[in-house]
Amino acid sequence: MMGYYRTMERDGAAGRARQQGPRPQNRSRTAMRSAAAQREMRRRRKRRRQALIFLRFSVCLFLVFGILAMVKGGITLAASLGEALGSRREEETGSPILPEEDTGALYGDRYGEKLAELLELNEEAADYVESYPQREAYKSQPIDLAQEIQGGSVPLLMQWDKRWGYNAYGGNMIGLAGCGPVCMTMAYLHFTGDTAMTPREMAAFADDNGYYEEDAGTKWSFWTEGAGKLGLVGEELPLDENRMKQTLDDGKVIICSMGPGDFTTEGHFILIRGYDGNGFYVNDPNRRSNSEKQWEFDALRSQIRNLWALSAAAQW
Repeated sequence: MMGYYRTMERDGAAGRARQQGPRPQNRSRTAMRSAAAQREMRRRRKRRRQALIFLRFSVCLFLVFGILAMVKGGITLAASLGEALGSRREEETGSPILPEEDTGALYGDRYGEKLAELLELNEEAADYVESYPQREAYKSQPIDLAQEIQGGSVPLLMQWDKRWGYNAYGGNMIGLAGCGPVCMTMAYLHFTGDTAMTPREMAAFADDNGYYEEDAGTKWSFWTEGAGKLGLVGEELPLDENRMKQTLDDGKVIICSMGPGDFTTEGHFILIRGYDGNGFYVNDPNRRSNSEKQWEFDALRSQIRNLWALSAAAQW
């Protein structure tokens, strides 16, 4: 029995030891190590959170600055475009070629559309178009061509000159359809020196003698038959460069009927008065700029429909 009780005591002591767990000294060390690990973990988490917050802040700041830069650039671009458009509108509406009060007078009659087309194609005629509402003041005023024939060269006259451009030529005006009579006037003044024959009188002569055809303009017979009636001689020429140069060397001038190209969109007459190694000299009654440069034969050839030589009768 004693052995039995001793055994029970040993077993009971062992059981109590198991129930009591480790000694207090061991639990304290474990708790300390666990607390330190937790604090380190918290510090690491805090650092990660701070790094993540800083990264998010940096990204947001970058996006904000980027958006601000784009907005500023857009505002600057819009302001520049606004200034450009405003300047363009001022150019278009602030200084119109035609005064506002004259717009109705210009576009309200049968010549309005033709005048608008002339202005669109040829800015040199702006003064002529602008003065159209005052056309009656020019139709009968005296014309002095003394200045135009000085120097002995073939004078350059414009069909849209206000001194005669508003006068009638058939069912049209000289300024719009009078290239033929104006070219003949240039040749006539050069060969005769008679300043009484102005483009106004020449247009009346062509019209009275049947050399104007409605919707077609000046007839080609004006350069042969019509020239004879004026005391000049006209002869049709072949389209040949050497023959043209020989004609000019003989002191004559050449009239060319031109098709669409550098000089016209439909039909037109020009006068050739000379040449040199750089090309032909042209008197274009519609554009001074065309008359201030020289033209190679190849540039003219494809546009010429027909051509005639003109001279004083004594030269033949």
